[in-house]
Amino acid sequence: MTNAEIAQKLLELHTILLVADYPEDHATRYPRLAYTISRMEESVAELVAEGKLQEVIPGVGDIVATIITEYVETGTCSKLNEYAADIPETIVELIPVPGLGAKTIKRFYQELGIDSLASLRQAIDENRFKGFRGVGKKTLENLKAYIDENME
Repeated sequence: MTNAEIAQKLLELHTILLVADYPEDHATRYPRLAYTISRMEESVAELVAEGKLQEVIPGVGDIVATIITEYVETGTCSKLNEYAADIPETIVELIPVPGLGAKTIKRFYQELGIDSLASLRQAIDENRFKGFRGVGKKTLENLKAYIDENME
């Protein structure tokens, strides 16, 4: 698994945790860690194999080391599986959408039931964003453009 793939998995974990109402102050470590890992020259997978993860990456404790090790070895982690059990898997389709952070994805899911690119498109088409704080005409245009480019 490449550093970029591990970083993406950590961003997915962050989003799933927030949508599942995991304490935000604990979840914020994952995007910061993803940023650090995505810019590292050393292979995180090799650091895992050598048992040097905690020595080399600042702020990595036992729990985070376990999560990263699980990702490298299995492609998933038990924490993600635990919190994702009650959330549609398709929610991760929203993570790469420009302008949508984890908090916005959480609001979309909880307030509008949006859990995928298809349901986002449907919400736009049905004009369900009317009066939705933080989503104006320009944002909707950008969301439509992204969906048009990335949905089959």
